[in-house]
Amino acid sequence: MIETNWPSLLQRMAPEAMVIVENRYKILRQIRLLQPVGRRALAEVMQSTERIIRREVEFLREQRLIDLNRAGMFVTPDGESMIEGFQSFWKEVGGINQLEMAAAHRLAVRQVVIVPGDADESDWVKDDLARQAAQELIRLLDDDKIVAVAGGSTMARVARHVQPTHTENVILVPARGALGEEVELESNTVTAQMARNLGASYRLLYLPDIIQQETLQNVQRDPVISDVLDLIHRASILVHGIGAAEEMARRRGLDEEIVRILKERKAVSEVFGYYFNGPGEMVYRMNTVGMRMENVNKLDTVLAIAGGKSKAKAILSYIRKRSNYLLVTDEAAAREMFILLGKEE
Repeated sequence: MIETNWPSLLQRMAPEAMVIVENRYKILRQIRLLQPVGRRALAEVMQSTERIIRREVEFLREQRLIDLNRAGMFVTPDGESMIEGFQSFWKEVGGINQLEMAAAHRLAVRQVVIVPGDADESDWVKDDLARQAAQELIRLLDDDKIVAVAGGSTMARVARHVQPTHTENVILVPARGALGEEVELESNTVTAQMARNLGASYRLLYLPDIIQQETLQNVQRDPVISDVLDLIHRASILVHGIGAAEEMARRRGLDEEIVRILKERKAVSEVFGYYFNGPGEMVYRMNTVGMRMENVNKLDTVLAIAGGKSKAKAILSYIRKRSNYLLVTDEAAAREMFILLGKEE
């Protein structure tokens, strides 16, 4: 039996219908991102008129995909199902399924999952990126797993989107110590929120990310800290973002001499205090507490999340030939990586 490619058939037979469906799908997703939201605010975000938005949201309400109260419009459970159901449809229409397979092959990683759009330009793409990463993490979980979780703005979004799981004895631990940045972005905070949303247990690491070796040896005598460090080293799943070297050097507050070294060695990406150049060679490492790069290749699975066209160079710098990696990224970053790969040939 020949498999029917319905997205392609619909695109050829009724392209005008595709425009209507795509517009309503975008409105539905935007309501989910902003809910509860009023029509005027939605029209501004969608760069449309209130008249058009009123017409479309009335249709969505008649279909019971959205509802409203005094606070504004919100997506119903049927609407949530519609959004999830259409995700694979739009990936097929946009050629993203083929892009995922090609990217996994070119990058030599286990799997690449791509969401439409550019996280640099839209908050809803950032939200989709985090939501997709949360779904992938839940799929990876089994009983008795130890999951190491990094911090950062992307990871904070992922933590908000994870849902309860039926797996048992899952423990989450921070992948590293504290960077001294906003507390809501710290690995401890992200780990705690993600664990609560999953319904899993967690341990926290009350140490700065960078610490003198002699001090670390002393504090490791504390049984609580020693236990957490042991759990980090026994983790089978790691979840983290990928940073641009220059941005992470600024966030860490590195002194001018180290910044000079990073520029001299052409650092492009950063993960766990390890800096990599364009070809993926480690060019500098900080004396950080927590997950060590030498342990990463031994993990069962690593889930990396990073998107936006501006991040493509950093993602490419770090991710290549990491066979135990599942990368969640967006369409803009993926296509830019192919352009960068083409320039290398």
